[in-house]
Amino acid sequence: MPPNMFVTCFNAILDNRHDEHAASELSARGMPLGLMPQMSYEENETVLVAGESVLFYTDGLIEAHNSQGEMFGTPRLQDLMSERPEIGRDLSTTLMEELRRFTGEGWEQEDDITLLTLECSATQT
Repeated sequence: MPPNMFVTCFNAILDNRHDEHAASELSARGMPLGLMPQMSYEENETVLVAGESVLFYTDGLIEAHNSQGEMFGTPRLQDLMSERPEIGRDLSTTLMEELRRFTGEGWEQEDDITLLTLECSATQT
């Protein structure tokens, strides 16, 4: 890996004992991969049942600022996901539209924004 480069890895456990359509934040702490030799990391895992999904995102989404210096933030993201559970496959598009609405015209992106949605669908026999 080139000097001054790092990779962040995130694994999480999704607790399905939540209210229907509730959004929960999953987090893990640790140093970036490759930064320090022999570093240990938290490990988490999840099992999704049919109809459940998980959103993985980089901090460029929640740390984006509007013209007043306010961050988009995790609470706003959780609210959006709880209020609009029907967005399903259009989640990434919806979140980017909400981010554009929040940041306004002339916004200069400060960091990368990566969104990945994983949805568990029913299996066919």
